[in-house]
Amino acid sequence: MNDFLYSLRILRRNPGFAVTAVLILALGIGGVTGCFSAIRAVLLKPLEYRDPDRLVYFSVENPKRGLQNSSFSQAQIDELKASVKSLAALGAYGRPESLGLSGVGEPEELKAARVSANFLEVLGIAPAMGRSFLAEEDKTGGPAVAMISARLWNRKFSGDSGIVGRGVTLESRAYTIVGVLPDGFEFPYKDVDVWVTRPAEWSLLAPRYWGVPTLTGFGRLKDGVTLEQAGAEMTVAQHQWDRAHPNAMNADLSSAIRVVKLQDRLVTGVRPMLWTLFGAVGFVLLIACANVAGLLLARATARSKEFAVRAALGAGRARLIGQFLAESITISALSGVFGVLLTVWALRAAGKVELVRVAGSGSIHLDGVVLAFTLAISIATGVFFGLIPAIQASRPDLNEGLRNRAGGATRRRTFGVLVTSQVALSMVLLIGAALLIESFYRLRSVDPGFREEGLLTAKIVLPRARYDTDQKREAFFANVLSRLKGARGIRSAAVATLLPTTAWIRTNIMEVEGKGELDERDPNSYAVVQSVTPDYFRTLGVALERGREFTEWDNTADSPPVMMVNETLARRLWPSGANPIGLHLREAYDKAMGLMEMVGVVADIHEGGLESNAVAEMYLPLAKHPLQIGFVIARTEGDPMFWANAVREQVRAVDQDQPVSDERTMEAVYGAGLGQRRLMMILLGTFAGMALLLAAVGIYGIVAYSVAQRTEEVGVRRALGAQHVDIFRLILGQAFRLAIVGVIVGIGGALALTRVMKNLLFGVPATDSATFAGIAVLLVVVALAAGYLPARKAVRIDPAAALRS
Repeated sequence: MNDFLYSLRILRRNPGFAVTAVLILALGIGGVTGCFSAIRAVLLKPLEYRDPDRLVYFSVENPKRGLQNSSFSQAQIDELKASVKSLAALGAYGRPESLGLSGVGEPEELKAARVSANFLEVLGIAPAMGRSFLAEEDKTGGPAVAMISARLWNRKFSGDSGIVGRGVTLESRAYTIVGVLPDGFEFPYKDVDVWVTRPAEWSLLAPRYWGVPTLTGFGRLKDGVTLEQAGAEMTVAQHQWDRAHPNAMNADLSSAIRVVKLQDRLVTGVRPMLWTLFGAVGFVLLIACANVAGLLLARATARSKEFAVRAALGAGRARLIGQFLAESITISALSGVFGVLLTVWALRAAGKVELVRVAGSGSIHLDGVVLAFTLAISIATGVFFGLIPAIQASRPDLNEGLRNRAGGATRRRTFGVLVTSQVALSMVLLIGAALLIESFYRLRSVDPGFREEGLLTAKIVLPRARYDTDQKREAFFANVLSRLKGARGIRSAAVATLLPTTAWIRTNIMEVEGKGELDERDPNSYAVVQSVTPDYFRTLGVALERGREFTEWDNTADSPPVMMVNETLARRLWPSGANPIGLHLREAYDKAMGLMEMVGVVADIHEGGLESNAVAEMYLPLAKHPLQIGFVIARTEGDPMFWANAVREQVRAVDQDQPVSDERTMEAVYGAGLGQRRLMMILLGTFAGMALLLAAVGIYGIVAYSVAQRTEEVGVRRALGAQHVDIFRLILGQAFRLAIVGVIVGIGGALALTRVMKNLLFGVPATDSATFAGIAVLLVVVALAAGYLPARKAVRIDPAAALRS
């Protein structure tokens, strides 16, 4: 206790040193605390359900056919429920939905999830109000019921205590609210406000396709059952299904069912990013520790007489080390306090922007575990950066120390090791950040296949109850388009099934003229299918490669069936480069249409995002496949968002109860897929910048310390005839040598660690020589710049004064 009290008095007498050391460490400890709080909330903390370790996700895997995380049909889920004994409960959920809410204020599009009736039973969650779904409500034609989120209950229904049993209009159909889910509940997607039954009835598919595999399976393991045992049993059940239904989509005896923990599945997309950032901020903390260790070593040199006196009075080595460590731990404890305050501020600022959030995980905040981690890391940090100075200070040369002449080559070498380590760690961080930045800009430079600028998009979900026929749906979109084309500020407009990067529907081509029937098990026979209006390609600015685009006649119910394909599908079907225009194809999306004439080939669009390769794609006229969900795309004058109200007004003019949602520019649609990369680039770049600054400060400190220690040497050199340039070269040479050694060590570390980043990079190798060389040159330049001021100070040393001191 006396040592800690003495440490506080020492720091109070040296406020400049104390503030500098505490702030440097607070940055590192605060960064580590913030990253750990995110890792704990998302990766380490169990999902907020009953016995979360027993919750599993399962999918069909078939490496032979390139299937991974493949979905199930409702019939497959029912078969697994009946035959699998290793699961205490088994449920499923469908693709994300949008349901229009009307009759309660302004019409609004709500994010919805279609789930099996027992989904709360599987999760082990009870509604905050009301009841769960019943089995009969999960059958086709069953009662229309819904559960809502606590957020929607408060926002739209003012927290009405009588909400259970109340009627509400969704999709122009009367639903009964049977329950309100707990506050903060999110499953299976983020920001869901409505849960309904019958997960196979995905509104993006016509009812005749509700039997195709679109469901994701999840369940709860029985006690004592392992993941491997469940996977083996489910694979056997799946093979039984395949044998009984050989013509079903994806039926293949070489398939297997993979079972993993539900949490592992939910965090798949964010785990690499979080651990990479944690490693980066850990490097920053190590650099900060090396920096503060240098400060303490310099202070130990200045206090060498004090330690010599203590040793002369009988203080043992352990006693001196203990006192020094008490001072370093005091500094780290104060840094921990300020680091926690910095983390609190950062989390509040980040609360306005969604950084990392996974359905089923809690919010990112400081709790007892995070604070205990911060305490432990603070103590460990204090011991780590204080140990080297403590060991050196505990071995004073009494003769030299009492004369106040401690120092020498030993401590200069220790300084050199500390600074070299800072340069090496900075090298690794800077290379990682540079590779991510280069990847991001290479990704942004990818041609998406159309002109993003000037495009406004909006989503329209037609309620099945009101638009229950193809004629009604086709008439609605035709009316909207006719009004948009005459609206001020809109140059052209079109409607499509989906927007690039949002999702896609795949089907297989069954027959090609001149090739005969194709094997539906062949993955090369599958292609993404889009229903579009004639102006779709002109509005997006997609290049027509061969043939012609759709005409208004093509987009009528009575016209002969036609189709268009992209270059990827054309090359796949006609690898010889033959002209496909005029040939006929038959696909499985709507077998009743029969053979369709190929009328055009267009350039590829990156439907899966900029980082994905173009996929095979076919286009059909909208009138042949009228949409329940459609995306309006309008090319506008000036800022597209300025005309969002105009699009909404034209839709309301056709149907005043029809909501419009997700009004975004096409640049924002594509940019949303880059959000995690952008965040990763910014954070890692920030950490790398902090590391570079700390390394520069470290190099400046060691060179300045060296100049102070070598004042007599410089004076002797000047007296013997050394010129200013010789002294300048001598001092800068020290900074240069430290930088070169650090760069060499850092390159070795970067070669090892950047291989971990392979999956985070795009268009640039993990060992990109130009990046390595550029960062090496940058660090050498920074080192020389940091050594410039001490070198100028050395040049000004007066030989006579130096020799007299």
